[in-house]
Amino acid sequence: MITFDQMLDSVERILEHLKSVVELESMIGHAKENLDDFSDMLEYAHQREFKNTEEALAYIDKILLPRLQGIIDALESGTTDPIRRLMAATEHTQRLLTNLELVTGESADDIAP
Repeated sequence: MITFDQMLDSVERILEHLKSVVELESMIGHAKENLDDFSDMLEYAHQREFKNTEEALAYIDKILLPRLQGIIDALESGTTDPIRRLMAATEHTQRLLTNLELVTGESADDIAP
């Protein structure tokens, strides 16, 4: 049987984990800005008249690839913890739901929205 204090504690824990949504929104916004900038860099490379293949490859190797890798690294490092916390919120919510189903005697499918 779940007590009110236990339920309150669970909800507070879930709420704390859900704060990571704001972090993800921010990270996605930054990633979009970075990808827009990268798109402009690709457009510039497309419009620029390189003298030869080596010059084009040098632009790709020195400018485009490091920029793209930076975007990838930022996404990986900026989303790992928020996603981990959202997964924890999902687990806590499932446990709370199971406990509440025991109290009500009904499954979540049977409970009206």
